Order: sequence, then C-alpha cells, then structure tokens
Amino acid sequence: MTPALRYEKKMIFESLRLGEVRSWVYAHPDAFQVAYPPRQVNNIYFDTIDRFFMAKHIDGVGNRAKFRFRWYGESWQIPEGQLEIKKKMGHVGYKITHPVRRAINLPQLKWQEIMELLKSESSNEFSSLLDNLTPALINQYQREYYESADRKIRVTLDYDIRAFSQTFGLSPNLTFPQLSVDDVIIEMKVAQEDHQRMADSLAEFPLRCLQNSKYLNGMEYMV
Repeated sequence: MTPALRYEKKMIFESLRLGEVRSWVYAHPDAFQVAYPPRQVNNIYFDTIDRFFMAKHIDGVGNRAKFRFRWYGESWQIPEGQLEIKKKMGHVGYKITHPVRRAINLPQLKWQEIMELLKSESSNEFSSLLDNLTPALINQYQREYYESADRKIRVTLDYDIRAFSQTFGLSPNLTFPQLSVDDVIIEMKVAQEDHQRMADSLAEFPLRCLQNSKYLNGMEYMV
C-alpha cells in the first residue's frame, strides 16, 4: 500500500538572517507554533557507483527517488535510526520508512560492517537497495519544526548544514566536511488534498520556491 501523497515546497534564505525567517513564521496568518523541539538531523545517502539517483535529480526527471539512513542527535554513536526511501512523482511524493533498532558506532566500523548491519535489520525493497548501492554522502543539520493552527501545514527550518563525502575510503569520513553555501532551507509540507491551502500559505512568504536537494548540494561541493 502506497503511503499518503504530499506536496513539498522549499524556499532558501541566508542563514545569517535566520531570526528574520523565524519572525515570518511566527507572524504568518496561519498561526504557526512549535510542533516539536529542535534537533539535529543526520543522513547517510546511498547511490550507485555512477550516481544514478543524483543524475536523475540533475536532469529534472519527474519520477525519482532517494535512499538514506536517518538518525537524530549530535553523536556519531547511533542508538537507533531508520532507513528511508523518498519517492517523487511530479509535484507530489511520499516516503517509506523501516526502523533500524541496532546501535551503530560509526567511528568504530568500516563501511562493509555498517552495510551488513543495516541489511540484517532490513527486508524486501530496503535489503535489495543495500545490496546494489554504496554510501555517497553523510550530511547533518539543525531542524526546527512548526505547524499551523489547523494542523494541516507543516514548516521546517534547516540550517548549519554540513556534508561529508563518502566517495573514497573503507571507513566513514566524519572529519573532513565539504565546502558548502551557508543557507537556511524553509520547507512547507501538506497532504495532497490540501494543495490549495499550501498555495495560499506560500503567498504570505516573501520568498520564491526553488528546487533544492541537500543530497545534491552536498555532492555538488565535493572537493
């Protein structure tokens, strides 16, 4: 069964003006309030050797996907996380998740061990992807969560974004981040049936929507 479809739109602003972005959120007619405490988000993105997923995004292919392992918190010692397949079909998309409940100590393991551990915790489509993909990028960022008064619109603010290339090496690169642009990414999400609500809400932000991918951004600034 396909998860519920949703619309996602992103806007970008200079992170030095994060306070100004927050003021837009709090002053918005939809009466956004904090929906969840801020936290650090971490992802390991996987791709083929020839970067098939990245190429699909660069080429603007309407139907595309991303595959990643996500966890929260500021430690490389991961108590638990989840595998995620994020699929985009034109203007709508959905996400499939699978929990990984075994602890992973990234600094102490090689990629082969990490991949085997993830495969032991996965099944079906997730396991097949892990058999055919390799780690391409690790990124991390701070995220704030907001929700409209009617609980139909969610807004997140992502900033302090760092990315670590995983193209080379038998072990995770956790030490040498890539060069990157210092932005804050504002993302709005609504269920498919609330598309018009999103359009009305976006009109109140003084920014235009842009295509943006943290995975693609991280790969772009690889040195």
